[in-house]
Amino acid sequence: MRSSRLHAFSTAAALLFIAACKGGARTDTPVTTTAGGQSSTSPSGVAAAAQGKSMVRLVNAVPGQTVSVTGDEAPVFASVAYKTVTPYVEVKDNVIKFRLRAAGAAAGDEALAENTETLADGSRYTIVALPGDNGHASLHVMRDEVIPDAGKARIRVINAAPDLGDVDVAVGSTRNALFDKVGFGHEAGPKDVDPVSMAIAIRNAHNAPVRVHTMTLAAGRSYTIVLAGRTGSFEGITFDDAVQGLVPARQ
Repeated sequence: MRSSRLHAFSTAAALLFIAACKGGARTDTPVTTTAGGQSSTSPSGVAAAAQGKSMVRLVNAVPGQTVSVTGDEAPVFASVAYKTVTPYVEVKDNVIKFRLRAAGAAAGDEALAENTETLADGSRYTIVALPGDNGHASLHVMRDEVIPDAGKARIRVINAAPDLGDVDVAVGSTRNALFDKVGFGHEAGPKDVDPVSMAIAIRNAHNAPVRVHTMTLAAGRSYTIVLAGRTGSFEGITFDDAVQGLVPARQ
């Protein structure tokens, strides 16, 4: 494998590699991601694995903060504004210490957050920067499984809004929750659903319902909603992934 540091983690990495393949984290063709009205295309998981690489992207859910991320002190993402979803970038080490800093901070400055992760060749991951107390933050790394069942759309929700508490996620005004009791810093899903246009309602016991704009879920696409913001200004950061050949990429 690629890094001498991996020897101590060889068993864990092997198990993660097997799980990633079974979970559909590796793709045979490139993936097109649409976020904020912009599209980007990343290599296939097979091509990345052949070069001993995995792929990561960053979602900045820290209100009012522009951030940068390093991996083992090498730049990975620079000056990422709040609510931004970056394109995937390829990384080469299997075991990486990610550090989050305010944009413009020097490599030696104290990090706002750090997280050491074991990544599997050819797999995709989303790093979410979450707000903390007293100017601190945290980094959560989540594996991306972007291939829904045939004829289905895939959806997942990440709660990055600490003031929301545990939330239920429902479609429109229906009582039954698509996901329930999603705590801060946790991910719900992915879940495959029928293609549909729907309004997403976020509910908890302490705040008025937060409604993400109506979304049209198309077959073959994998959608992510990141719940972000503070009391009085909650919102959803949404993006989707489409495997080329599985579904036409957006124009």
